[in-house]
Amino acid sequence: MLNAIAWALACFGVVAADIALSVVLFSVLDAVSALTGYPIDNLDIQWFQAAAQTASFLMALLWWRYLWPRSFMARRQGEHPLGGGAGAAWKRIVCVVVIGLSMQVVISYLCDGVLSLLPEVAADYSELVEETGMGDTSYLAVLTTVIGAPFCEELLVRGIIFEFSLRAFNPQCHPLWKRRRRVNAQDGAIAPWEAPSAWGVAAAIVLQAAVFGFMHMNWVQGCYAGAAGLIFGWVLVTTGKLRYTILLHFAFNAGSYLMGLLWFVNTPLDVAVTVAIAGFVLVEAMRSLLRSCISEPCETDRPDYQ
Repeated sequence: MLNAIAWALACFGVVAADIALSVVLFSVLDAVSALTGYPIDNLDIQWFQAAAQTASFLMALLWWRYLWPRSFMARRQGEHPLGGGAGAAWKRIVCVVVIGLSMQVVISYLCDGVLSLLPEVAADYSELVEETGMGDTSYLAVLTTVIGAPFCEELLVRGIIFEFSLRAFNPQCHPLWKRRRRVNAQDGAIAPWEAPSAWGVAAAIVLQAAVFGFMHMNWVQGCYAGAAGLIFGWVLVTTGKLRYTILLHFAFNAGSYLMGLLWFVNTPLDVAVTVAIAGFVLVEAMRSLLRSCISEPCETDRPDYQ
């Protein structure tokens, strides 16, 4: 229990570190503004977000590279390498992109439906979007949303927070655990890591999704991101590679700008049919991705291949 509480708090500690980094960055910008006399208010909010995103990415990258050798992903890749060659890799890429786009359609329409029943919440959220520039379609806004956010947030959440979530529910995933289980006291050999339990992985997926939702600091985006985070976590566990969740995040965020292509969806019946179709595509794409990841590796993928 204490182990779970400690690592769950560590997950939120990552969020606190990210927020603290942004506070420090903005404090530096304020100091530069005071010294140069250039009013910081003249800068577009998107430049602030881009600067904070860059700083967060660099912090997460260094942190993640430190954790990676002892992480779940490293073990997952070592124990279950993805095989099938280039053909299977392209199939996985297509599946991930389809998952992201169809998930955006399902979540967007479901979110709109819920907000239509909560007019006060919808009004508050619309005001928040306007104040923070979230609805901005400038080049910088699109870049930070479609490219910057996937790299930054995936490193933080699926790279670091998910690892801490696993340790919360699977003590054997922590590097210190295997130090206690020496196979031979004479040569100091250490037993390999135990695989995390199925329920422990599921609990870790839920925890990292909850933290991901909390990071967005408002109820609408929190629920939106939390639901998406469940699938992001599933893709990470299924593939064992962070690159696929980054691609998924990219497709999901890009899909928000492509929703305008569904201009012909107007009536409740249209929405219901569209959500049903997108949901079916989502499930089938996830099943296809799973099959491509559990298939037998080709000869050149095998560890004993000479």
